[in-house]
Amino acid sequence: MPTIKRQDLPQLLEKIAAGEIAPVYLLVGERFLCREAAAALEHALLPDEQQRPNQLTVIDGEREEPGKTLARLRTYSLFGGRQLTKVVDTRLFYSKTMAKTLWEKAEAARAGQDAKETSRRLKAMLSLAGLPPAAWHRDQLTDLSASQWQKLFGFAKPAEIAWAGDYLDANDDLAPAPGKGEAGEELQAALEGGLPPNKILLLLAETADKRKKLYKYLEKHAVIIDLGVDTGGNAAARKEQATLLKNLVLETLAPFDKKMRPDALELLLERVGFHPVAVVMETEKLALYADDRNTISRREVEEMVGRTREEAIFELSEAFTNGDLAQSVIVLGRLQQGGMHALAILGGLRNHVRKLLLARAVQDQAGRPCNPGLAYPAFQKSYLPQVKAAWESQAEQHPTPEAFAWPPAFPGHPYALYQLFLQAGKLSARQLRALLRALLEAEHRLKGSGLPENAVLSALLFASRQPTAAR
Repeated sequence: MPTIKRQDLPQLLEKIAAGEIAPVYLLVGERFLCREAAAALEHALLPDEQQRPNQLTVIDGEREEPGKTLARLRTYSLFGGRQLTKVVDTRLFYSKTMAKTLWEKAEAARAGQDAKETSRRLKAMLSLAGLPPAAWHRDQLTDLSASQWQKLFGFAKPAEIAWAGDYLDANDDLAPAPGKGEAGEELQAALEGGLPPNKILLLLAETADKRKKLYKYLEKHAVIIDLGVDTGGNAAARKEQATLLKNLVLETLAPFDKKMRPDALELLLERVGFHPVAVVMETEKLALYADDRNTISRREVEEMVGRTREEAIFELSEAFTNGDLAQSVIVLGRLQQGGMHALAILGGLRNHVRKLLLARAVQDQAGRPCNPGLAYPAFQKSYLPQVKAAWESQAEQHPTPEAFAWPPAFPGHPYALYQLFLQAGKLSARQLRALLRALLEAEHRLKGSGLPENAVLSALLFASRQPTAAR
């Protein structure tokens, strides 16, 4: 059977309503879109709303035991009608070649301040490499040498990985990763032999190795719905992302019988970014806020749609390191209301302080603290090249010259680096180390004291107040 796209889903639902049912439906792609399409399939396959709870079994693929799922599919049900087994985040199509994809997705989730998704993807990568949950700890990845990393995951060890320890937890009940295709081969054999009547399998996967035997089998004998979206930064990818998000906005507004002005839509997408679930939630909020007005304007978007979490965590980091208690408390409250996990907030603060400490070390080594009055053109044309040359010159006399490579953690854009150096120039290395110690103590309290998260974070902000002048 041919693989279909999201725009073909209405025709598929019509076929299901007409009685054309496949034994397996595989949804592959963006997680929110997969869940949205799965909900539509559930309603089409199990139209009786009252009976649906008895006909639907939902399994978490990350904790799935494939043998039990297969036994369920082979067992005749006591209930009449169709029986639908849905496996969310199935790992049947994982392979070692996907480790890099999982790492990149973890980085993207972290950039979007989504701690749960970051943790989920990192743990999937570790499980895929055969590392059991019992062996996971915060230094699991940093302890690996470059050659060990390459052997385990099949791609080069990234320059910045210390952050990953914040998202690993040894006390996890994830099931072992399916071993060397056995689970897929057993499922394929069961499908070839035929499932009991009215048994249907619905699989959801963010990514899939299309070289897997099971995937190739399903291409011929099942329905595969491709819900992937190019998340790159080139023009074609951005156009595809914008088209998808605009369609989601229109679909979300349709039941409310409302429209959105083009300038308002542009601002909404600019503020939310490529986060489909956030776009839908913000659109629903705007539709309710508009009340009896049929058209949503730019003014309503400005009033109701806040800045992204990434911008907010940067604002908190800046206020925190500047000792601005009032602003820190305000931004912290905004992040907590938005549902950001306390450990993710600490992780964002810690990463920022580490970058400041690096910037301060570069300045101190060159003997040239960044003056607050330094203009950006002067920074770019003379100050930065001189400081960079002084830093890298140390490599010639050092036994480990790679220690004096220009820090990869620094922002790539010159103006962002300028702002970082200005802020680092206001604080001494001793003050920055004190901030790191305070963050570490707060993390220990969050993980082991049993104190409320808000109390720990608030105490951190009050305890870390300090004058910004470097000593």
